[in-house]
Amino acid sequence: MKLRTLNNLDFKGKTVLLRCDLNVPLNNKGEVSDITKIKRHKITIDELIDKKAKILIISHLGRPKGKEVEELSLNKISDEFVKVMNIKEITVLPFCRPNIIKSVLKEKKEGSITFMENIRFYPEEEENNQNFAKELAAIGDYFINDAFSVSHRKHLSTFSLSKFLPSYLGRSLELELTMLNKINENIDRPVMAIIGGSKISTKINLLSNLVKKVDFLVIGGAMANTFLIEKELNIGNSLVEKDKIDVVKNVLQKAKENNCTVILPKEVVVSKSLNGIENVKNINISEMDNDLAIYDIGEKTIEEICNTAVTCKTIFWNGPLGVYEVPPFDNSTNVIGRTIAILTKGNIVTSVVGGGDTVAALNNAELTGGFSYVSIAGGALVEWLEGKKLPGLQFLENL
Repeated sequence: MKLRTLNNLDFKGKTVLLRCDLNVPLNNKGEVSDITKIKRHKITIDELIDKKAKILIISHLGRPKGKEVEELSLNKISDEFVKVMNIKEITVLPFCRPNIIKSVLKEKKEGSITFMENIRFYPEEEENNQNFAKELAAIGDYFINDAFSVSHRKHLSTFSLSKFLPSYLGRSLELELTMLNKINENIDRPVMAIIGGSKISTKINLLSNLVKKVDFLVIGGAMANTFLIEKELNIGNSLVEKDKIDVVKNVLQKAKENNCTVILPKEVVVSKSLNGIENVKNINISEMDNDLAIYDIGEKTIEEICNTAVTCKTIFWNGPLGVYEVPPFDNSTNVIGRTIAILTKGNIVTSVVGGGDTVAALNNAELTGGFSYVSIAGGALVEWLEGKKLPGLQFLENL
């Protein structure tokens, strides 16, 4: 895929519609509790300011479902945005139609930043209304998508604006695609994929696609239990999707056909309940009792994964391997995370981690800074790795 970047573009005096993802978490006081998503857009916005563009930022916050919801106004994030961008001021427009937005922007200075109100206040956004897309496009000279995390949505602001304006990638999205290409197309082998989480049902296509591309596939989290059931192993009271046994058989068959080694838990960390810390044991899976449940992978499996990681050149990680929110069931995620961070620092591997729960788990152990790239995308990342075409990137195919 050829990347259509901001290189050599003259934005002086031009109005740029910039799609960001400022859907940040808010605490119970309505204050921004994590600025990660805001920070991701700074490199693009700084460049547009330097190139003297008039910037109209388009984003959503929460799920207002086409209605004006005061608690989800972009006014809620404006103060933190100003701090992160290190600018003096921005203009946050009220909920209004494109003709009003256009008249306001006409009076704005070069290098100014204006927030359009939450794009999901407009029912036309999720309807992907073409007439509204044309009205909005008439405001600007360029459209820039800098929000990979919503590029799987076929919405007006992610898909249709690119049909009516010259369209380019923002720097954050450009970096995301460059790094993801390292694990999707320009792969430096051997490659390991670590896939965790609770449900196979949400990652069927991802697993089926990865076994064709990677040399080692590590399965952890509760989804590993379904693989263990397929092997006719006892998992006690552990969470399992018994109706997905055929899916597991299919994944394992495809792995065999593609010479992909699947690493499953041989040792597990168990307890009678998630709160029963005093009963926690590290056991071989063959020693499992019916009244126990698996909450993490065990020491020997952690060692096997770490030793295999040392032999790899590229590692991708999506999904925590244990119940990381409850120590000591965060052990495997922490130990394997530290190992990969050390390998990354030593330029032995290129490491990419993605997905909200995975990032949260590694943040919990203060490890995200040790990876080559950390993607904050969830659904978009999974769909990309499944091989699906993302609507928000379709304009790149028209080059």
